[in-house]
Amino acid sequence: MNKLRRALPILALPLALLATACSTGATATEDDSTRRQLRELLDRNKIHALVDRLAAALGEGRFDTFDKIYTADVYAKSPGGEVRGRDAVIALISRNHSNEHRQPHYISNVQIDLAGDRAAVRANAVLAIVPVSTADGKFAPEPLFTSGGAYRFDAVRTPEGWRFARVETAPVWAMGTLPS
Repeated sequence: MNKLRRALPILALPLALLATACSTGATATEDDSTRRQLRELLDRNKIHALVDRLAAALGEGRFDTFDKIYTADVYAKSPGGEVRGRDAVIALISRNHSNEHRQPHYISNVQIDLAGDRAAVRANAVLAIVPVSTADGKFAPEPLFTSGGAYRFDAVRTPEGWRFARVETAPVWAMGTLPS
């Protein structure tokens, strides 16, 4: 039920546009314009949801969901290296993710430049690496490492939906020591 409540505001505008398009005596040209606007809004919504899905998958270590996020031949570049292919991306990311640490990723300020079946996406990100257990007397553990920077993605429409074909991370700042 909570997922539905969160999705309703996101769906409200596209559904309102659809209702307007269906209820007016618009001309063919106006109908085409409304359809293009509706498709663009839906595409932006799906790409933004893809960014959110990536943040959740990284934070929870659910790399088995990457087939719904990345293309099979995705290119990735980060301070940890450059790789091609979903399995290589999982191996690269797995080096810094462990069961001893939680790694919430906060991705915001998503900008999407659509061009048909392709999109350039830019977003800001903050990452915290936190031990799973807390010290006695603490409400929650303090982060061992935090960093912030930018993500850049190339998104493509595939038969299965929008996926990232390229991802690059560029750290801007960091605090603490990256666990080994």
